[in-house]
Amino acid sequence: MKDRLRILYLAVGALSIGLVFSWLQFSMPSICCGDFDGYYHIKWSQLLWQGLLSGHFPPAFTWLPLTTLNSSRYADQHFLFHLLLIPFTWLGDLRLGAKLAAVLFGSAAVFSLYWLVLRYRVRHALLWLLALLSCSWLFYARLSMTKAQSISILFIVAGIVLLFERKYVWLVPAAFLYVWTYNLFVMLGVLAVIWTAVVWWSERRAEWRPVVWAGIGMLAGFVINPYFPNNVRLFLEHLGAKSGQFAMPEGVGFEWYSLPGWDFLSSSLVACACMVVGYIAFGYALSLSSKDRKGMERPLLLLVFSSFLMVIALRSNRFLEYWPPFAVLFAAFSLEAAFRSFEATEGSAHPSGKRFAYLIPAALVLGGVLLYNLHTTRTTVTRVTKDPDHYHAATDWMRGNIPAGALIYDVNWSDFPKLFFYDTTHTYVSGLDGLYLQDQHPELSRLNDRLSRREEPDPAAAIRSLFAASIPSGLSYMFVGDDPAPPSPEWFRYIMKTGKFKQIYADSQCAILQVLDDPEGAEPVTPVTQPPTGPVAPAAPRSKWDDPEMRKSMAAQVHRRFGGDVFGTVEDFDGAPGLLVHNKKATEDWAQKLFATDMEGIKGEALWQMGFRKYAVTNEDDIWVTDVEGNEKFRSHFSGDVPRK
Repeated sequence: MKDRLRILYLAVGALSIGLVFSWLQFSMPSICCGDFDGYYHIKWSQLLWQGLLSGHFPPAFTWLPLTTLNSSRYADQHFLFHLLLIPFTWLGDLRLGAKLAAVLFGSAAVFSLYWLVLRYRVRHALLWLLALLSCSWLFYARLSMTKAQSISILFIVAGIVLLFERKYVWLVPAAFLYVWTYNLFVMLGVLAVIWTAVVWWSERRAEWRPVVWAGIGMLAGFVINPYFPNNVRLFLEHLGAKSGQFAMPEGVGFEWYSLPGWDFLSSSLVACACMVVGYIAFGYALSLSSKDRKGMERPLLLLVFSSFLMVIALRSNRFLEYWPPFAVLFAAFSLEAAFRSFEATEGSAHPSGKRFAYLIPAALVLGGVLLYNLHTTRTTVTRVTKDPDHYHAATDWMRGNIPAGALIYDVNWSDFPKLFFYDTTHTYVSGLDGLYLQDQHPELSRLNDRLSRREEPDPAAAIRSLFAASIPSGLSYMFVGDDPAPPSPEWFRYIMKTGKFKQIYADSQCAILQVLDDPEGAEPVTPVTQPPTGPVAPAAPRSKWDDPEMRKSMAAQVHRRFGGDVFGTVEDFDGAPGLLVHNKKATEDWAQKLFATDMEGIKGEALWQMGFRKYAVTNEDDIWVTDVEGNEKFRSHFSGDVPRK
């Protein structure tokens, strides 16, 4: 490729990728896209800079005293990423800085993938650029967040180049810096192991240098670290909780769960197609060059690595920020190997006329998918992203009316980043990951679950006793926000009916409750059925799910679930729809166990969303009935066009 043409290709790629990320990021005023983590990252970067200026670096992290991230155990698993964010805090507007950082880092990540195609002279580079831009709408949604995954991709690309060019010693600084940046540095180790196996397959020799040098770099990154040994402890906690189990534990963010099959396919159609094309092309190239395996090393590395990423993406949708573009690279390098093997066998280049016969239709299809993906990404992220001032009024009120240093019980741990962004004068019970509270104080984590299910008979007494045992000052304030979903009116009735809580603040986004230390001696508090201006769920399910046909489909699933002569029907219970399970062998114990199991899980929320108000079991002689009140923990699973598992 001539130098001028190469520069033109690079310029086209940089401009196209930058425009895509800018258009998506600035289609909304808030930090993208659907969770609040970006607010934590940019705020902590500002505090790091202030600590550096004041000579207290790194500053103590004091805002989650009851979790793994308490001040004595805190480790910044994104330390280098936070340092890279510091210049963006100098703009004065942290929100704008976070958005610009997301555009820059996301664009750099995708550009590095495209640069691989150009560096190794894969033909039809602009077509592969189009494939990268259209590989998955979820990939672009994930990379538009102000998170470290974009920098992580840069390290993976650097590792691939070092392996391809056998500059193994440079894996030491790459692995060292990767450890400081993100706890998915293990990807570099995975690449080194795969490359060792590839070299054994192609050259029949043990090439251990990649594994050794990468291992040395990772070990150095752990030990030569301002947070050692807490960083090791935190990494092992993540590894055990999220990688060491077959199924994801409760309490992790929704990004860690899997997507239903159709959602997975439709979100990453180009990536799925590239995997199929890559497998076929690799097999064809291998059949033509079976005696010269060395030329197949690069596509084989990408085959194994992209397959590995696809498997873990099927298990957890957060890896959709990695798998789709590497599926495209796998197809690109495999097709290039197939072309070269064909040309070597036939002794001539592929006819240009035939080449354009498939290039034009492929470009048109990819262009159409790109437009669809961009539209879907923008529509989705603008819908799920809260406004930039979300919780701002509430945190202003907290700073002015709640004593500094007080512990706030944030009922939804996902609210913490936004509370931390606006209010660093208070501390919080849980945040960044539900597992952090569960690790240090499992009894408080279980209390949160019982409160969410309305199972604690005296919530105020439980809160006073459990928190007094965990922290000397006890706890007096609860923050009830609407992320990931607003609490239901039933939950507020449950909390307020004893008169031991007082609502001291409420707006359309949240409510703040005070736990009364002495409710008998305090001035009378009139129990409220729901806060007049606080965040409440709709009184009825969303209309898109509240549909008679959906209720019939739920009834039909009863037989598929139990088999035999067990079936379900939709019945009327005093004017409200109910799901009736017919089981001739049912007992009261069987019915109560079914109610408990389903109401605690996503099935309870599914019944509520579809308009059911009663759930019943009959053996044709007796009938047992319970109310359907939903399960707020799973409410966001029904925010899309297809319910998530």
